[in-house]
Amino acid sequence: MAKKVILAINFEENRVKQLKLLGMMCKAATQAVSEGEKGQTIGAILGLTVEEIQAISSMAKPVAEETVHDMVDSQLQPPVTLEAIMFVGFESAEVTKVLTAIRKGPLKNIALKAMVTPNNITWTVDKLLRELNAEHEYFKTHHIKP
Repeated sequence: MAKKVILAINFEENRVKQLKLLGMMCKAATQAVSEGEKGQTIGAILGLTVEEIQAISSMAKPVAEETVHDMVDSQLQPPVTLEAIMFVGFESAEVTKVLTAIRKGPLKNIALKAMVTPNNITWTVDKLLRELNAEHEYFKTHHIKP
């Protein structure tokens, strides 16, 4: 995953174009995720093979398994429609620069942000959106600035 990519989820076409300009500045491809792709895993969206995804996810730190209650709750929730971006192959300092440029430029704000990790590369885009939205709501409720 040496190639840098910015995944754009729930973006209108004009905002994808603005994000692509930012991507060019940091030598990253920008890829819009369509509605039909939201059931696919992050790894599949990135064009990785099953073997590559398994190799990356094998580096994941253990996390609590999802319970049946969590799965039922997630199926009852309405789809997340907030814009989200996912950084692939970026160093933390590069992400900070892009986020600063977003705040100062015409995009202004993107509510949901993530970096690809060994833990989330096997998630579907829908699951990623639910997780990011839950974090976003928690921060808003507790008046925490991420």
